[in-house]
Amino acid sequence: MKRRDAIARVALLMGGTLSAGTLATVLEGCKSGGGSKVGKDFAIVPQHSQMIAEIAEMILPKTSTPGAKEAKVPEFIEFMLKECYKEDQQKGFFAALDKLNDGADGDFMKAPAEKKLALIKAEDSAKEKSKFWKTMKDLTVLGYFTSEQGATKAAEFLDVPGKYEPIKLQKGQKVWAMS
Repeated sequence: MKRRDAIARVALLMGGTLSAGTLATVLEGCKSGGGSKVGKDFAIVPQHSQMIAEIAEMILPKTSTPGAKEAKVPEFIEFMLKECYKEDQQKGFFAALDKLNDGADGDFMKAPAEKKLALIKAEDSAKEKSKFWKTMKDLTVLGYFTSEQGATKAAEFLDVPGKYEPIKLQKGQKVWAMS
């Protein structure tokens, strides 16, 4: 199975925890073979990469379980932006990062932790959540819980289908069906 197909299926399974907009974008982008028309020229500037990593870690910090950075969520977000989001959606996402940067007096990464937290809390507590914030949170959660770290250390893991247990069929017995 291709990674894109797996992501689409996981997105469907997690549909209750993802916003409708993000779920639709991920599924549409995965179905069409990628939303970005930028292709190989697509690049995220280092400042945006650092901000994505910092914000993802603020959403899911390291505690007794791995944080977003350890689970490689920032790389997942960048991959999803490249492969599943259209150029105008990418531009809107990066424009929102620039706006956050401006709110931190021009350098989000050098801002004190309290200032960063205040900016993030303002995004999260807004009556109408921005498209950027919904996307950032949704991709962080999706990336985290589809990572090995998130799936095995932050959540209970059940190896499906589990161990092999042979079934002996009697002559004339119907085969087993799964519902």
